[in-house]
Amino acid sequence: SLTSVSIPDSVTAIGDYVFYGCTSLTSVSIPDSVTSIGNTAFGCCFSLTSVSIPDSVTAIESWAFYACSSLTSVSIPNSVTAIGDYAFCSCSSLTFVSIPDSVEQIGTNPFVACSALQTISVSPDHPNFSIIDGALFRKADKALISYLDGTNSSTYIIPQGITDIGDDAFARCSSLTSVSIPDSVTAIESWAFYACSSLTSVSIPNSVTAIGDYAFSDCPNLTLTVPRSSYA
Repeated sequence: SLTSVSIPDSVTAIGDYVFYGCTSLTSVSIPDSVTSIGNTAFGCCFSLTSVSIPDSVTAIESWAFYACSSLTSVSIPNSVTAIGDYAFCSCSSLTFVSIPDSVEQIGTNPFVACSALQTISVSPDHPNFSIIDGALFRKADKALISYLDGTNSSTYIIPQGITDIGDDAFARCSSLTSVSIPDSVTAIESWAFYACSSLTSVSIPNSVTAIGDYAFSDCPNLTLTVPRSSYA
C-alpha cells in the first residue's frame, strides 16, 4: 500500500531490490546525496509515473526501473556515467529519454520492450553514442544498441558502417516486418531479434561471420537467408 517515499539526504545509495514490487508507489523523492540506483531498485513499481534523478547519481544499475509500466519520461542528469543492462526494460509507457554527454557506458539494450518509446535525445556531439533513424548506436565499436519500437515503422535499414547488432537490439519490436542489414555488419549478437512477431524477412550479408544464441528465436513469420560465412 506504499504510495510515496521521501528519502532523506543521509542516504547515499539506493540498494538492490529496495522498492521491488511496491505496486502502489506513485512518486519518489531522491535527494542529492544519492550516487547510485541499484539493481532492480524500483522493479515492478507499476504505478510509478515519474522519477527525478538528482545530479549526484553516477550509476543506474541493471534492471533499475524494470516494468515501471506507468513511467512516461526520464531525464538522466549529467552526472550519470553508466546505465546498466535492461535498466528500463518493459517500461511500456515510456515515450522519451534524454541521455547526457556524461554517459560513458550503456549495457545490454536498456530499453527492450519499451513499446511506446519514440525518442531518445542524444547530443550530436556526444562522445560515445548517437541516434540514427530511430536507433541508438555506440560509436567506439559501431554497434547498434537499441532500436526504438515506438517509432512504429514497419521497415528499418541499418546504416552502412555499423559492424555489430547488439544483444536484444531489436527484441520484441512488434511493428517491424523487415530489416536490411548492410555488408559492414560482421556479428549479430544473442537474442538480437527475439520475439519480433511481425518480422517476415531478413537477408544476412556475407560479411556476417557470427550469429548469437537465440538471435531469431520466437519470430514465427520469419523467412531467413543465411550466408555460408555464418555456418560456423
